[in-house]
Amino acid sequence: MGAVGRVVDPFLQVARLLPGAGVAERFLFGEPEPAPRALTAGREPLRAGMAELLERAVTESRAAARDAYFRAVVDQLLPDEARIVAALSDGAAHPLVHLVARSGRPLVENASSIGTAAGVAQPGLTPQYVTRLRHFGLVEVGGEEPGLRTQYELLLADERVRAAEERAGGRWGPKVVKEVLRLSELGRAFWAVCDPGTRTLRPA
Repeated sequence: MGAVGRVVDPFLQVARLLPGAGVAERFLFGEPEPAPRALTAGREPLRAGMAELLERAVTESRAAARDAYFRAVVDQLLPDEARIVAALSDGAAHPLVHLVARSGRPLVENASSIGTAAGVAQPGLTPQYVTRLRHFGLVEVGGEEPGLRTQYELLLADERVRAAEERAGGRWGPKVVKEVLRLSELGRAFWAVCDPGTRTLRPA
């Protein structure tokens, strides 16, 4: 036994008597701890799924990759969000408002009249819907449009927006950021592919 072995050996004789000794010994000498057989077997579908995705990434076309993303988005969209996308499909811009406290803390984000215009079931969730649609890349925002002045005023008079403004308090009140909401380039491509009004009907 070498010098290192003679130094470590007394330590091992004591360490082997302690709980978890096997783990410590494998750590010291680099012996991998075998994974439970059930855990290893359970990972096989995950590995197979990843292998399939990597294979598809090499072989599928750009259009197929885009459509795969669209399918994933459709699976995640809520009915009210689908109504918003449909309402934006005419290309019109809708007012979007954010309230920001003077400290910089956001009070209201993505408040918009698009929920009411689209006839969603839960208008109060419109900011959350818009946030999700922005996450998917289906909508984009632009600068304030003076022609929508009346619509901005109506939006700022909404009880939910006013309640947030009152909660902010302060002498000067929160900062109001006015923008517009419309479909993004990706959103327009999404609608062109997914528009249910353009699907081919089967013969009767």
